Parts: sequence; structure tokens; C-alpha cells
Amino acid sequence: MWGRKRRPADAERRLAAAMEAAAEAHRRLAAPADRVDGLYRAIQGACGHGDGMPRSSTREALADVPETLESCRHMLASYAEIRGEWTHAEVPDPDAIDRAAHLFASWAEQTDEAAAHLEELLAALTEVRANLDELRIALPPVRARAHAAVTAARNDLLWARSPVPGRFALEARLNALGDRLRELDAGRVELVEDGDDVTEWYREVETGAAEVRDALSRPLSFGDR
Repeated sequence: MWGRKRRPADAERRLAAAMEAAAEAHRRLAAPADRVDGLYRAIQGACGHGDGMPRSSTREALADVPETLESCRHMLASYAEIRGEWTHAEVPDPDAIDRAAHLFASWAEQTDEAAAHLEELLAALTEVRANLDELRIALPPVRARAHAAVTAARNDLLWARSPVPGRFALEARLNALGDRLRELDAGRVELVEDGDDVTEWYREVETGAAEVRDALSRPLSFGDR
């Protein structure tokens, strides 16, 4: 084996089995870690551009990723170290072979929990990415209408007859709608329930602006003159 002198068959078998188990554990850890890292980067890149993608909730969904990936990197580096030390070791005696088998087997056992956590994280991030992809398609027209509605309401109020009944209240309402629109655009929203929908929040802004415009279009009553 590797050109070294003959070793006791039972020790070699134990080592071969331990190394095979460690190699399989390495595959279970390395592949999902790469996929999680890729999804993490893609999701990060999808938010924070001022286009309404929910940055706050996305950041919360990603909070566990860096620590998990760092832990996996340490485990993978540990495997590489064990593998490298064994591959380049001097011709060992049977006790050394047993120690190496123990190291490989122990490392493989330690990866079980990390690999399971990676799979859970991968499933969660895959769902987040799918939801963001759907939102990126659905959001632009709704967002554009909300912006147009607030702009139109501001223009109507600017050019409205004077005096306008409840003008100051309408201005305050428009200011609040503008603040909400900036909050939504910046992605500073928390999706705390399954039913939360960013597009619906933009529609609420659009509806609020329409209500301001409706109020401005009402004819003056005798008491308003």
C-alpha cells in the first residue's frame, strides 16, 4: 500500500474502511457547503439596490450562514491536514495505522451534525432564492404604479384649488406615504409571516395616494366656501 512495507491485514482493512468513510463524509460536507456559499452570495447580490427587494428579512435569513460556512471550512481543512499527514508519513507501525484509522473515523463522525445542518440550510436558502426570483418578476410594475400614484397625488395637491378642505391632513398623509415608499424601496421591511407580501404593501401605498387624489377631486360644499 503506497509502496510501503507490508502491514498487518486487519490494521490495513480498518484504515481503508476509515479512510473511505472519511472521504464519503468529506463529499457530504464539501458539496453542500459550496452550494450554500453560492446561494448565499446570490441572495446577497439580489437585495440592497433600492428596488424594493426585502433586504432586512433576507439579512435575517442569512444570519446563520457565515458561521456555518466557517465551521465547515475548518472541518474540511482538518480533513486535509489528517490526509496530508498520513499520506506523507514515514512507514508506520501497526499502532500508527490504528491511530490513523481512529483519526479518520472520528473526523467522519464529527461531520454528521454539520452535514445535516448544511442540508437544512440549503433547503431554506433555496426557498428564499425562489421567493426572491418570483418577487423580482412581480414587483417592478407594482412598484412603478405606487411611485406614479404618489407623484400624481403630490402634483394634484400642488395645483389644487385653494383653500382645499383638510389640505394639511392630506399633506401629512402624502408625507407618510412617501416615507413608506422610501422604506419599501430600501428593503427595510420584515417578512414575519408567510402571508406577508411586499407587492401588497406597495399596493397599499398606491391605494393611499388614490384616496388623497379622490379627496382633492371632490367638489367644494357650501360650508367649505
